Amino acid sequence: MRNEFYLDVLKPHNPGSDLIARTLMQIEGVDVVRINVDELDQRTASLHIKVGGYDLDLETITQKLEELNCALHSVDEVFYQRDFDNSEEI
Repeated sequence: MRNEFYLDVLKPHNPGSDLIARTLMQIEGVDVVRINVDELDQRTASLHIKVGGYDLDLETITQKLEELNCALHSVDEVFYQRDFDNSEEI
């Protein structure tokens, strides 16, 4: 099943957004990560992160973010799409 999560995340200046994206791409099933910086101050950055793929688990994504010292503020949107097998005729 295809699913996507749109997350509001707070992170310190390090690690950079590119490292966060590469780390999230290592999760099994992830095929897209998009990060937008919403706010930047002296110590932290507020990010909007889209993680998409197949059979993703929010718990696994959250654990990866926590390993990078990032805090999940909210899950702003969740998307699920059922897979359809077009090879079968009805």
